Amino acid sequence: MKRFLYLALLILFFNEGCKKDPSGNQQNGNLQHGLHIQLLKGNNQTDTIGNPLKDSIIVKITNNGTPVAGYTVQFKRSGCEDMDVTDAVSNTNGQLSFVWYLSGDIGEQSLNAIVLDGNLNHRDSVSVSAMGVASSHGWHRGGCLQNFPVNTVTALSSGRILASVNKASYPYYSDNNAVSWHPLKSFSKNYVVSKIVNNGTDIYLATLNQGVFHSANNGQNWTNISTGIPNVLNFSDFAVTPSGKLFYTNANGFYESDDKGATWSENDFGLPSGPSTYPCEQSNGDLYIIGSDASVYKLPAHTGTWISIAADANYLLSSVQSIFIDNSGNIFIGGPHDAPDGTGYIYESSDNGQNWTLVFSQQNTSTSYSNIDNISKAGSSYYFSFAGLGIMQTTNFSTFSNLTAQLGNLGFGSYTIAGNGTLVIGAPGYGVYYKVP
Repeated sequence: MKRFLYLALLILFFNEGCKKDPSGNQQNGNLQHGLHIQLLKGNNQTDTIGNPLKDSIIVKITNNGTPVAGYTVQFKRSGCEDMDVTDAVSNTNGQLSFVWYLSGDIGEQSLNAIVLDGNLNHRDSVSVSAMGVASSHGWHRGGCLQNFPVNTVTALSSGRILASVNKASYPYYSDNNAVSWHPLKSFSKNYVVSKIVNNGTDIYLATLNQGVFHSANNGQNWTNISTGIPNVLNFSDFAVTPSGKLFYTNANGFYESDDKGATWSENDFGLPSGPSTYPCEQSNGDLYIIGSDASVYKLPAHTGTWISIAADANYLLSSVQSIFIDNSGNIFIGGPHDAPDGTGYIYESSDNGQNWTLVFSQQNTSTSYSNIDNISKAGSSYYFSFAGLGIMQTTNFSTFSNLTAQLGNLGFGSYTIAGNGTLVIGAPGYGVYYKVP
């Protein structure tokens, strides 16, 4: 009996000694010995998913009970698959803070703060909790991509949205209309993906210096299709037509393929040297592009020599930022190219470039260029990005709505329309935003 009582007391003592410290430390909670991290502020907050919590997370680092400076702490958010592990260093008081942007997961979320020793070994950690509530009407940030330098966002016919960032990284995907994001690990994380395009059945990722990759199965597998391009350095632009033709440009020339990249042909005779942008095709087979001199060039019937259609003193076509051809064959040009404190404009031609009509003009009152970028059409609406001030929408080119006025000037570069009609934008340095009707 005495032996049984002794064993019971021993087990009880062992269990009590192994319990986690109330502050969340994984070690035995004796802060007078060794390197430790304590949570001082920020636990158990509630906010909308994607938002930064009102109060920063504040932790304190001690060594043998004394606050210490210069120690690194890693912050890892739940729901983000370590997409962005943030490091911070303790100050002279041993403290440091972290602004926690919630992921796109509704319900309880957690943050793990890990202190590293001088050899970058994990020594102690503390867990912080928060509650994420569903987003309601208005603009919201997509979870986990907050503050990333987004290059492009693209909606697929499957309903999935893809995004890329301006650094070597996985592409990212969302299957819930940009609310939450995850790394697309079927593709390499070692490339900078500059542009993502698709034509409903095929997806293409154009990288900065490693060429173009193709997927025919919604991103499950990828093939590098750049073999026929002599030099894939210094990427400029990439496009796919509804019929499946591919156009690739870089500092070395213009290349096209009509067999999904199995073979490529260089077709840039007549274009000025340097990178060209916005390659597009008219319904009759004519090609249009903006040369490195910001002028519009045309390749009649897809063969022969590129011709500058700005050569006849048509100043409208000699300082162009973007081109778009809609499904009715109407051509739109946006400009001017990199003109500060000027007026942004869009001209339309319904007769294959013979005549042009002004359909949009607005003074740019900011200090940014007055560029018109990324003109597109979805359903009955046209969209375009104006001078970094907002994404504009119109159905008739008589009245215009700034869809992003509430967000201020974030320098919008890329946008797409999700399958449910949600407008999704990628802002360089600010991540992804989506609008709930």
